Amino acid sequence: MTAVTVIGKPEQQAMRNGAMGNGGSRLRELLDDKQGLLVKQTMRGCLQECMGCEAKSEFKIGPMEYVWIVDEYKVSEIAMAQPDFLYALEESSCLCRCCFRDGRSFNMQVSEGSEKGGPQLLQFIKPCSFPLNVSIPTKDGSIDCPCCCFLPKLSTSSADGTPLENESAYICDINCAVPKLQYREKGEPIYNLKPETCCCGCCIACNPCTGKGLIYLPFYFHDPKTGSIVGGSSGGNAYEGKEIPQIRKLWAGMKKECCSTADTFAVMFPQGIDAKRKAGLLGLTFLLDFTVFERQNENH
Repeated sequence: MTAVTVIGKPEQQAMRNGAMGNGGSRLRELLDDKQGLLVKQTMRGCLQECMGCEAKSEFKIGPMEYVWIVDEYKVSEIAMAQPDFLYALEESSCLCRCCFRDGRSFNMQVSEGSEKGGPQLLQFIKPCSFPLNVSIPTKDGSIDCPCCCFLPKLSTSSADGTPLENESAYICDINCAVPKLQYREKGEPIYNLKPETCCCGCCIACNPCTGKGLIYLPFYFHDPKTGSIVGGSSGGNAYEGKEIPQIRKLWAGMKKECCSTADTFAVMFPQGIDAKRKAGLLGLTFLLDFTVFERQNENH
């Protein structure tokens, strides 16, 4: 008697989805051919933030290419007009957002489409952590000191909660003035993410002539073993290439930049990586926004 194959059998679904769990095949279709992503934080909750309460972060994600970066720090109208194919919304406690903003836990849920309600594909989970800095009261005010333990980290899971065995984490070393993050898979460091530095790595490099380090700040992928920049120029300054893999905050217009804390990022992937790693680097972008650009260094 011929065995009947049941469509949708759990083990067959696992084989089709592979290591990415439920939604993995669709995520590969969406990310495999992408050179980069444009990650646009919306102005959701801007009035709430004006009253001192942190709102949930909401992002819309579309494709991105190097040629759509204008004057090194602006995003072109062509890029902004591309259709969004992913949507991300933070799920977190209102109490934590108000009382423990910089160390709060959250679940960033990513779904297909440009609006809430599409099929869920991924979730990025951040547990409670210390903030990057703590303020120590003194008789003359306060002193901000960096934290070097229990720092923010974020792990990736499929829509059904299956861990994808990759993690992004903020890292601390002797050069505390330079923000650094690390992307890992199965506990092994794959990339260190940091800006170009000077003074033996103590400071962020800046160039008044081009505005680099002043009006725009690219975060480059580095090999964690050698420290070399991934995809950098082979001669002269490795950071001078036109198409170096990076995560860069871009200017997205006067209204968004001046009337909200919403940020826009170009995520340009290293060549040859698969969709699973691209998804992990999307999570790295969310952590970069949370730790470096979401008011972590403000005085409270």
